[in-house]
Amino acid sequence: MKKFVIRYGILGASISIVLGLLNWVFIAPVYGPNISETVGYLSIVMSLLTIPLGIKYFRDMLNDGSVSFSEGFKIGAGITLIAAIIMGLYGMLFFLIEGDDFMAWHKQWATQIDMHQTNVSDMPDYMLSPLFQGIVMFIMVFLIGIIINLVSVLILKRATKSVVN
Repeated sequence: MKKFVIRYGILGASISIVLGLLNWVFIAPVYGPNISETVGYLSIVMSLLTIPLGIKYFRDMLNDGSVSFSEGFKIGAGITLIAAIIMGLYGMLFFLIEGDDFMAWHKQWATQIDMHQTNVSDMPDYMLSPLFQGIVMFIMVFLIGIIINLVSVLILKRATKSVVN
């Protein structure tokens, strides 16, 4: 895998981790789960903007100003996969360290209506495990990344220049 794909994937995951931790420390305690969840999704989308940056870098710096759909998609998928793997590992680690505090925080903010809809005690044990939370984070980041990848490739692709004799 190309070094720049790894670099952009790590950069995207790093941005998401930093924004996620800032969200957990500063936003979640004050504004609760609804706002915190929205900020979390926005931070994932913002961090995955490294996908179009990586495709643009390849197009402009490494490939003479052109990139095909398949080349761009492969680059974006690579960046997405690296970011999703790192974020999945981060999700497992976060839930392993902060899982009890996270569940207490969530219960603290829940209303009676919410408690009837999403009763934590009714959830299967595997859903509260760090492994499950990591897999959910991986899938979520991967799916959001693939959507951003498709849009980015469609916007940034330029057909390969043909040589005129």
